[in-house]
Amino acid sequence: MRRTLPAAVLAAGLLLTACGTETGQDGPGGEPSSTAASPTETGTEPSTEDPTGPEEPTTAEPTGPEEPTDPATAPGDLPGEVVDVPPYSDDIAAVIGVEAGSGLNYRRGPGTDFEVAGTLEPLGYRPAIGETRRREDGSHWTQVMVHDGWYYWVSLKHIAQLGGTTDITADLTELPSAATVEEAGLLVARQRTADHPPSVETVVVDGPVEGDAGEVVIDVVGLGDDALAGERLHVVTERTGRGHTVRSVELTPLCARGVTEDGLCE
Repeated sequence: MRRTLPAAVLAAGLLLTACGTETGQDGPGGEPSSTAASPTETGTEPSTEDPTGPEEPTTAEPTGPEEPTDPATAPGDLPGEVVDVPPYSDDIAAVIGVEAGSGLNYRRGPGTDFEVAGTLEPLGYRPAIGETRRREDGSHWTQVMVHDGWYYWVSLKHIAQLGGTTDITADLTELPSAATVEEAGLLVARQRTADHPPSVETVVVDGPVEGDAGEVVIDVVGLGDDALAGERLHVVTERTGRGHTVRSVELTPLCARGVTEDGLCE
C-alpha cells in the first residue's frame, strides 16, 4: 500500500510513468466517475478509454527525435488560451481521481485531439512546467515533466498538489463496518460527503488490500471548493465479528491553488 505523503515525491514520480497506447483516462475523455451516494458500489464507472492493466507501469525512455525537449520551442501553434493558474513551475503535480489499475493519459498537446504518449499511474507525481491552457470546450490542460527534459500535457481535472496528512479517526461520527475493505472505506467517504451534493465523486485509487488488516485509498473529488480539489482518504481496517471495521483514517487535502508551508490549501 502506497502512502500519500508529499515527501520525496519527485524521486517517487520518476518511477511512475510509462509510454504506450491510448489506454488511460483524461478529464474530458475517459473519467473515473463514481459517486458517494451508494457505499456498496465499487466507487468507479468504466472509462470511455479502456483502463490500463493492473500491472505496474514500467519507465520507458523516449526514443523518437520528433519529441519536443523544450515547450517553448515545440513546433506549431498550440490551441487554447494560456491562463495563469496553478500548478506553477516546479510545483509537484499529483494525479488525483484516477481509479486503481488505470492511468492518466499524458499527451503531445493540450487536448484529447492530441496523441497519447503514455500514462501516469493513479498515485503518480510529476514536476509542473508552469503552463496551462484553456480550450474552447472549457477543459484545462497543464504541462508536466514526464522524463528529464521531456514535457507532456495532462488534464488539469486530474491534477492537484498534496497538502499535509492528518489523522481524522477521532473526527468520524462512527467507525463503520462492512463486508469488504472497499465498502468500509466508501462508508467513511460517505460520512465525509454527507453535506455535499450528489455530484461528488469517490474513486478507489489504491487497493483494496484484504486480510486481517486491510487498507484502501479513496479520492473524494468534485467538492465545489475553489481551493480544495478534493480529499484523499487512507483507510485502515481490521477484521472483526462484523466484517471489516475501520480502525484509522488519514486525510490528505488535494489542493487546487497551492499549499502553504503548514501543508494547508491556499
